[in-house]
Amino acid sequence: MKRLGELLRGARHIEIWIAAAAICALLALSLGDGRGGDGASESEARLERVLSRIEGVGRVTVMLAGEEDAPTGAVVAASGADDVRVALELQRSIRALTGLDLERIEIVKSGN
Repeated sequence: MKRLGELLRGARHIEIWIAAAAICALLALSLGDGRGGDGASESEARLERVLSRIEGVGRVTVMLAGEEDAPTGAVVAASGADDVRVALELQRSIRALTGLDLERIEIVKSGN
């Protein structure tokens, strides 16, 4: 403990401690709670990959409500969701993949 205090007093060692703290913070953020870097769970990320392959969908983001293994609702934001055909295909796909009733799935147009 005494050695730690001596290290902290040395001005030239402060940069090392700041760099180490920054690296630890970045690691904690990237590993976090087991979710991806953008906050998507593994299930959400898998759904996004599948849904983005549907013709006309464009960029897509999925958020599942409830527990990951038993979602209670879903919101899908897709750049192509203003096309009724695309919105219906998204809704049917989410229903098929999650087992959710249609009234628990919301499809919206994303801004990007």
